[in-house]
Parts: sequence; structure tokens; C-alpha cells
Amino acid sequence: MAAAKKKKTMMYRGKPLYRIGDRLYYGNLEDKYILALDLIEKQQYNDSLERTSKVRIQLMDNTSGKIGEGQVYRKAERDDLYHALDIGEWWLNDALQMA
Repeated sequence: MAAAKKKKTMMYRGKPLYRIGDRLYYGNLEDKYILALDLIEKQQYNDSLERTSKVRIQLMDNTSGKIGEGQVYRKAERDDLYHALDIGEWWLNDALQMA
């Protein structure tokens, strides 16, 4: 019998990054806080590619039991995914150190 394949999780700076539709979740699902990134606007790039042109960042409480339904502590918008992840990662690390 073949062994079950283990699904690989995308990682960014040592924390998992999950995508559900146009929303990304960044951080360990067992931690008190998690980062939610909503991909609001997309632009066409090189005829066949799209790039994100506006991202909403939210630092959320992750203790409610369901992912993405916790209280929002901080939020902002950025022009691209890199800058959104950069500030969001800083917020998340700061919140986890205070907890």
C-alpha cells in the first residue's frame, strides 16, 4: 500500500501561508494571533499574468475557534503583496512577543 502523500505548506519567513480564495492567512494556526490579507484589486501584467495592486492587512485574534472570525486589532492597506506581508509580519511578531 502506498504511503499517503503529505501536502506541502507554503512558508514565508518561517511561518505558514495559507490561501482560501482571495484571502491569505499568515501565521501558525495554533498561535493567539494570525494575519489575514485580503487581495482587493488585481492588475493585468504581460497579457497573461495578474498582479495584486491593493491588499488589506488585518491582525486578528485566533482564539475564537474558527479561522478568520476573531477580533481585528490592527488593519491597513498597501499597494502590493510584498509590502503588505512586510508590515504584517512585523505586527504579528510584535503581538506574539507581547502575548
